[in-house]
Amino acid sequence: MNERIKALCRLTLDGKMYVRPTPVAAVECPENMGRIEREADELCRYIMNQEPLLSEHMAFCGRFNFDGSVVGDAFKRGGHKYTQQALNKYYLKPQENLSTMEWQHATADYRQVLDIGLFGIMEKLKLSYFALEDERRDFSLALHKVAGTIIRWCEGVSRKIREFAKAAGEENRKRLTRLANNLASVPKHGAKDFYQAVLTIYVCFSADPDSVGTLDRYLQPYYDKGIADGTLTREEAKEYLQELFLMLQASTPKESVHFTRGGESHFCVGGYLPNGQDGFTDLSLLIIESMVELPTYIPQVTLRWTEKTPTEVLYKVMDLERQDPHKRIAFTNDEKRIKCYTEICGFPYERAVNYTMVGCNEPAFLGAITGSNSKGNILRCVETLFHKRDEKILAASDFDSFYSLFEEELFSDLQKIFDYDDMYNSERAKDYSYISSLFFEECVYSAKSLTQGGGKTVTASPMLIGVTNLIDSLIVVKQLVYDKKKITMAELIQALKNNWAGYEDTRTLILKTAEFFGNDTDTSSTVSKRVYDSLYRFYYGKKNLFGYPWLVGDLLGYNEHHKWFGEGTLATPDGRYSGQSLKFAIGQSEGKDREGLSALLNDVAGLDKAGIACGSTVTNLYLDKSLIENEGSFRSLVLMLEEYFRQGGVHFQLTYTSKEDLIKAKKDPQSYSGLRVRVTGFSDYFVKLKPSIQDDIIERTVKK
Repeated sequence: MNERIKALCRLTLDGKMYVRPTPVAAVECPENMGRIEREADELCRYIMNQEPLLSEHMAFCGRFNFDGSVVGDAFKRGGHKYTQQALNKYYLKPQENLSTMEWQHATADYRQVLDIGLFGIMEKLKLSYFALEDERRDFSLALHKVAGTIIRWCEGVSRKIREFAKAAGEENRKRLTRLANNLASVPKHGAKDFYQAVLTIYVCFSADPDSVGTLDRYLQPYYDKGIADGTLTREEAKEYLQELFLMLQASTPKESVHFTRGGESHFCVGGYLPNGQDGFTDLSLLIIESMVELPTYIPQVTLRWTEKTPTEVLYKVMDLERQDPHKRIAFTNDEKRIKCYTEICGFPYERAVNYTMVGCNEPAFLGAITGSNSKGNILRCVETLFHKRDEKILAASDFDSFYSLFEEELFSDLQKIFDYDDMYNSERAKDYSYISSLFFEECVYSAKSLTQGGGKTVTASPMLIGVTNLIDSLIVVKQLVYDKKKITMAELIQALKNNWAGYEDTRTLILKTAEFFGNDTDTSSTVSKRVYDSLYRFYYGKKNLFGYPWLVGDLLGYNEHHKWFGEGTLATPDGRYSGQSLKFAIGQSEGKDREGLSALLNDVAGLDKAGIACGSTVTNLYLDKSLIENEGSFRSLVLMLEEYFRQGGVHFQLTYTSKEDLIKAKKDPQSYSGLRVRVTGFSDYFVKLKPSIQDDIIERTVKK
């Protein structure tokens, strides 16, 4: 990290690089102006009035933020009137203790603007809107106007930088003048070199301040050309990348609780290319190295592993991960995901390989939104069986009969979760998104807002909380009620209705002898696979209101859905008390995974052969520090996780700590203020997490 980047880093971590919005006075629009034209007009006037943040240390500039007074970007949702109304009604508010509305992520597709520039996109819009009618024509015209406004704003920023540079020292003036010259050219026209490509992404990030997608693929041609012709060195490329990453960090204000959370911007490197080759290159490695060298929290990156990824690449990235104090690196399996996206979702291979991870670990395709924004309580169906339909399950003569009753209740709840999710999206669809849709190629072609189904390569993945509780509950019923007959169904029903009071011995028997998920026994494997087969049969072929295929997710995100759902859920057969939090993600905790890391990985890798669970899924692994401090055990860990992917595991992320330190940190946060952990697809300081999330992390088993 050179001195210029160090200076920018200090400013960024001090919160001084966040671009404050410039307020714009409201102007009354003509009465005959339609809604789309009016909203686009207000947006364009707002953009033109934004003041750039200038620093003598900059090599890039052109960032602005929205204040909610106009229809802004699709990530922060400022000015999205109907979305805000829906959030007020449903966001973080459990409906029937079954569903809550959550945030959505998206990733812009920078390929087109890098190739032909905003001017080229405007030419495409011209060709399309003459053939359109009514709202679609109005929307296409609005995108054309917004693109032209961004060009004019960049030209204005160029002039301001040129004036600002006059007072700078010689070296800074030279760099600022170069920036001014290039802003007059990009993003108006396509990028010609690596510097212009990074500048284009830097500027256009304002339109969708979320994920930068598959960054190594965007930048690879420019990197190769610069290295080959001698106009770019690896050190220069690292410097440009680091300034880009500092901008991503600075896009969140320091006073925000999210400033230290990597989920604010999440992207991928590596993975399959359209030609079937593994896409991890020297640039991919440089991107991760550049990020890890920065003492920042945002962005975070996921390595897309393929069977063609050399073991030494996985080793190197995991080595960088263990060196990263801010825990910004995770891992996902292209083999399983591409199989899902082509075979279950029906996407062409060329589109399927263009996915990235966004937010807390939601998959999104370049130029597309995540098509679901809800959390669901999958354990409610078990509660219903034991507390409301007990006469039915008492009559079940064997586990298959019981399972049929369970599946009936499961499918009923899944359908309600499905319907709630459609309702949330239908509310969002009342809003148009202009500036973000401009960088979503399918929105440009279809003349539809990304909020209204303006994309073809999109998945919907409601996140089901309590999956492990559900599997464990079924394991208890199969193993101890039907197979070994250690407990009668009547006894189990009564124990749950009494919240285990008077049935403490029954609960102890369950906790000590049940073959819970994560132990790689015949029972745990059979039951978990059967559950995911049921999920596959329910979801396969179903589409949401926009025609997006449904997949299974299980992550939590920033909020305490597991706590809220748990508070309304009565006792369940896995030993859970009434009101106790549910588990989230795919894994195990509370010491129930007694057979070690290999057994847990085997159960996780084997539970979903069809791939329906390639939605927003997370597997958290908490490991003893000795596994990474000893070189021999670390290399064995790399090989074990490589095999886990080969066997079908979808994701993993690592935290190395001790349960003792976590307990101490909760009691004495000031003494452990620097302790960072992975949660569900994002990392943060342990002491800043909400108590129920801290408790869940403490309960996870540390593998040695």
